[in-house]
Amino acid sequence: MMHALMKTDGRWIVLVCITLYLLFVGMLTGPLHGDRVKILQALGVPAVAPIFSDTLCVAHWCDGYGRGEDPCSPNFKDPSGKVISMNYPRIFLSLHFLGLSSRSSMLWGVLLGVVFLVSALVLCGHCTKREALIWALALLSPSVLMVVERGNFDCLIFGFLVAAGLLMARPVIAGIVVLGATALKIYPAAALTALIFRKHPAIKTFACCTLLAVAVGTYLMIGNGHAAGDLRETSCCFGSKVAMMILSPYLGFTPSWMGMAAQALALLLMILGFCWGYFLIPRSVVACLRDRDVNVFWTGVPVYLVVFLSGDQADYKMIFGLFALPAMTAWMRLGPSHRWIPKTWILLFLLYCYWLFFSDEGCLRNTLLRQMIAWILFAVTSVATGALMPLTIRFRALIGSRA
Repeated sequence: MMHALMKTDGRWIVLVCITLYLLFVGMLTGPLHGDRVKILQALGVPAVAPIFSDTLCVAHWCDGYGRGEDPCSPNFKDPSGKVISMNYPRIFLSLHFLGLSSRSSMLWGVLLGVVFLVSALVLCGHCTKREALIWALALLSPSVLMVVERGNFDCLIFGFLVAAGLLMARPVIAGIVVLGATALKIYPAAALTALIFRKHPAIKTFACCTLLAVAVGTYLMIGNGHAAGDLRETSCCFGSKVAMMILSPYLGFTPSWMGMAAQALALLLMILGFCWGYFLIPRSVVACLRDRDVNVFWTGVPVYLVVFLSGDQADYKMIFGLFALPAMTAWMRLGPSHRWIPKTWILLFLLYCYWLFFSDEGCLRNTLLRQMIAWILFAVTSVATGALMPLTIRFRALIGSRA
């Protein structure tokens, strides 16, 4: 039975690749006493010390909350004296009652990594051996592994959104799951876009109103970024503002002015790409895909697009691009036309995520080239969103019937 399952489901290849990678790193850092940070950096992962540093940061906030301190105070410090004022929603402090502390942060970091990897395997679903190799390359890329190495709670949000995408046949439950993720951070609310395609009018209205409220709130909260001139920081960041922020010290313009222009350009590019995909690519493409693949695409990809538009985000948020992989691999295998789109998307995604493995971190030329790849990937993703618009949505008033 196991042999038959391995023939029909290529995910065992993904598991083998992940296991070998972990054994390799574990052997170098364990018996051979190698420096974990240097080894991971040599593999392209922008590692820092200590491991699971983001989990530890939240744990320090929880410790302070338990002592009666206010982690949101601008002068809140960790035990080493470093100022780490809380910039997450206060709901994270409730993890104090679930046992998160500086002593248990290692265990929590491991659990978050397990949640992410299990969710990614569930998102992958049954796949061919060729598709499994693509998934293995994606999951072991430096940008994706960064979220596990940092122990960031985006691992948990990723798991929430995978569950929501697979539950879209039950839109009420899916909406509750998305709102649960939104309670942790605001950008997962973009996943409510998938609910607009449901047939129930009340669900459509709820999704549209929530998205509008989140869009206004996000606009009001957008800052000017945090990496204005440090190439070593921007080398592991992406977003509409990053390239402008890198160039601003050289061109003499203020980052805020250039950032707003870059965001407007990205929004225009997204709209044009969507229109190209919707109006010029035949509906037979989306018709050949499983509902499951389309649902998870529209659950996670809007989150990736919003994250890019927001301006300046750490590379580990590229994990939300993984929601496009099931649809892209299926389009590449089954699509009747325009197969260059999924092939180009997969190539660009892997090229961006592996860039730090091959390039010189901190080099202006390489940093700008990487941002150019990020912009092209954003454009191709926008085209794919138009092409993969579910069949339940038709703009008859504009175009009439489509083939």
